[in-house]
Amino acid sequence: MSPRITQISDNAAEPLALMHRDCFPDDPWDAASFARLLALYGAFGYLAWLDAAADDDAPSDDALGGFILARDLGGEAEILTLCVLPRMRRLGIGRALLGAVMAEAGRRRLGSVVLEVAADNAAAHLLYGATGFVRVGMRPRYYRRDHGAIDALILRRPIGAARDRVQP
Repeated sequence: MSPRITQISDNAAEPLALMHRDCFPDDPWDAASFARLLALYGAFGYLAWLDAAADDDAPSDDALGGFILARDLGGEAEILTLCVLPRMRRLGIGRALLGAVMAEAGRRRLGSVVLEVAADNAAAHLLYGATGFVRVGMRPRYYRRDHGAIDALILRRPIGAARDRVQP
């Protein structure tokens, strides 16, 4: 079952912060940070929902599985964060959220999408590589960890007629 994607509302800072803490316990962003990001000119984002009843036979409301937050830099979109709750990983949520950003970047006629990812995040590297992102730079010692700092790799993906959709 593919995730249902909806736009993030302007008043979602608190729930986004709670999810971000679950996804990135080493360096969570607080609600005030998300409120500032959501207020940025050109900011946009999406939530991913899964049918909670898909795992059992009982009817249930949809379960929130993750979110993506990006901004239009004028010519390029920047993914600020992509968060898939740990219990919801490997269900296509990350790919669906990336697809939503790629589609929006295409609608806005942006030339590419850029993001930063921790060098030690193997799962994210697999996802981004499979969806057409390539390394274009690095920020040394960018992410904090309990055991020290980790480099951030800068990845970019062009948007074009043949590449503006990420397939599940």
